[in-house]
Parts: sequence; C-alpha cells; structure tokens
Amino acid sequence: MRAALMWTITDFPAYGMLSGWSTHGRLSCPYCQENSKAFHLPNGRKISFFDCHRQFLPLDHLFRKNRNYFKKGHVENHAPPEGLSGDDMFRQIQQLPDILFGKPSQR
Repeated sequence: MRAALMWTITDFPAYGMLSGWSTHGRLSCPYCQENSKAFHLPNGRKISFFDCHRQFLPLDHLFRKNRNYFKKGHVENHAPPEGLSGDDMFRQIQQLPDILFGKPSQR
C-alpha cells in the first residue's frame, strides 16, 4: 500500500513525528539548524528559544532595535539564516549512514 500526506495542520511535536526531525534540544529548529541562537536558562537545564524569532523580521522593523521588551540589552542585527538549496539538502542526505528499513529477513 502506498499513501501520500498532502497537508496537515499540526503543532510542533506532531511536526517532528511526521517529518522525523528531532524537535527537542538546541538543534530543533528546522530553519536555523546548526545556526540556532537557542541558549540554556541560567537556573535550569532547559533550552530556551526566547528572542530567536526577531531575526526573521524585516531589517528595519522596530522590534529588532528594542532593548527592553526582549532579551535585555540585545539588539538583533543578524539576517535570517539562508534557506538550503536542493543541492545543499542532497549533500546533507548523502552524509547520512545507510539505513535499512523494515524487519531483517529470517532466512
């Protein structure tokens, strides 16, 4: 049987289950990948993505310059991470080890 998932409305953990992307930890953002600005909270072991969203705003947006409402004293000057091209994605996939799907034969 073959099936295709055309579209779905889901939350972020469900996105992880459908796509296979790990949605936990510092590298959980599928757009930022290894360029994530996530940080550990000072009094705990939790990872926070607070204030990581401002890099996706237009460069002249007022929230980028606001030092009080977001991370204290921080102004966002970085551009959003560049999207991967098809060739870049293909190179990343080629680096994965060979995976055998399904149960091994009992022969």
